[in-house]
Amino acid sequence: MQPAARRRLLVVLASLTLALLVADLAGWAGADRVRNVGGLVLGPVQRALSGAPRDELAAVRAENVRLRAVAAEQQHRLDELGRLEELLGSAATTGRTLVPARVVATDVSPLGGRSVTIDVGSNDGVRPDSTVVAADGLVGRVTAVSPWTADVQVLGSAGSVVAVRVGPAGTLATVSPPAAGDSESRPRGSLRLTGVVPATPVVGDVVRTLGSVDETPYAAGIVVGTVTAVDPDRGQLTRSATVRPAIDVDAIDVVGVLLPTARSTTRPTTRPTTRPTTQATTGLTTGAPR
Repeated sequence: MQPAARRRLLVVLASLTLALLVADLAGWAGADRVRNVGGLVLGPVQRALSGAPRDELAAVRAENVRLRAVAAEQQHRLDELGRLEELLGSAATTGRTLVPARVVATDVSPLGGRSVTIDVGSNDGVRPDSTVVAADGLVGRVTAVSPWTADVQVLGSAGSVVAVRVGPAGTLATVSPPAAGDSESRPRGSLRLTGVVPATPVVGDVVRTLGSVDETPYAAGIVVGTVTAVDPDRGQLTRSATVRPAIDVDAIDVVGVLLPTARSTTRPTTRPTTRPTTQATTGLTTGAPR
């Protein structure tokens, strides 16, 4: 049967099927007779259509599979572009020079924490101890570089300690993975905040990187996470707390490597301006006016 004739028959079948459906829903008394006649008429047609060449059906199915794969790949690329735009427009990258990258491998350490491999390296200007960020905040730091790839120690890995400022006041502290002997139970993937100076963090405080000389290994002002719980006061000089990281370590994909920029000029000196103080004088007058 020719393709054009097959299409016309399909249209007729669809129309008759729709008519039978409407008749059933409307409760028409003659619906049974129409269904019987339709079966007698359409039965041979359906058998003719079912005899379509198998190679044509296989070709159609293969083309559908190919088109679905193409659509999925295009959607994946669109998602990556969206994440890249989000990264470039985030506070973590504003005013900074960076190299965009994708995570191409990941490894979970038996000692705790995670490292990832990204698809940029020394040929792209990446150096060890460069800060790595995502749109939501700090990812970690570069630990090893090859010409085309680099390894990144992800925030919260065993042995990683980051100097931070906490809350609006910028109180000094550090964040690290929970220690084995930690007296407090912390959720999986959370960080331990330890104060450096006497202060009490507050739930909801944003934690940001303190920064390092020449922005290595951590640039200043990058969001690390948020305080979610404060440990009980047991008479210690400094308070500790739980911090939820700003990034999801299980879903790191598009990242940016911040290229450190060393200061090449001296910082200008300034002299504070002293303002003259005005003192009010009170005159006391005695006696009658002259």
